[in-house]
Amino acid sequence: MKWGLRMEELGKRIDQLSNKLTNMRWEIWTKYTLFTWQWWMLVLACAGMVVLFVVLVRRGNLLKSFAFLGMIYLFNKNLDDVATAMNWYDYRMQLEPIIPTMLPANLFIIPGALTILYERYSDWKSYSIAIGAFAVLVSYMALPLMKQVKIYTDNAWNGHWSLLSLVAMAAISKLVVDWFVRQQSRESNEHRDPHEREIHVLYTSPSLFSRRKGSVK
Repeated sequence: MKWGLRMEELGKRIDQLSNKLTNMRWEIWTKYTLFTWQWWMLVLACAGMVVLFVVLVRRGNLLKSFAFLGMIYLFNKNLDDVATAMNWYDYRMQLEPIIPTMLPANLFIIPGALTILYERYSDWKSYSIAIGAFAVLVSYMALPLMKQVKIYTDNAWNGHWSLLSLVAMAAISKLVVDWFVRQQSRESNEHRDPHEREIHVLYTSPSLFSRRKGSVK
């Protein structure tokens, strides 16, 4: 009985603190964030990433690209949730007032940029170099800039952790999505008519392509 009363009391206190926190976030957003140049910078960053995604991602790879984007979003969003809940870092200025995590980074910038790199660099060597360069840019340039302009503040977090987390989520997402793509391709080949498979192998064979190229000359 006492345990139940204590739990109910703690629950009410949590609700009160949660409501107080929400009200404070509303106050910060309406009085000190909305329509400031930092807020417009976040808006432009989101819009710019959408434009880049539409322009650079090939239509034939949309399904694979969206699968990769979804994985990056889940990884990054959950990491952001844990980090803000544990007070490793926090965002003082937001695009919107309620969600404590950084919506532009979680939904647009990080997933969009990593997906463009994934779609553009299929081999691991090029992909690793591109991801490494992007992770360095975010961890040691973008985050300090956000801290300087009062958008972001860190407590138990630093650029090294950011670098490692970006590289890890990009590598894991590529491994998983590439594996599913290979499985789908293998199943498609197994269900293909044997005669069609033979023609497909012949016409995609490098040696046959070389002979056909020589005959054209």
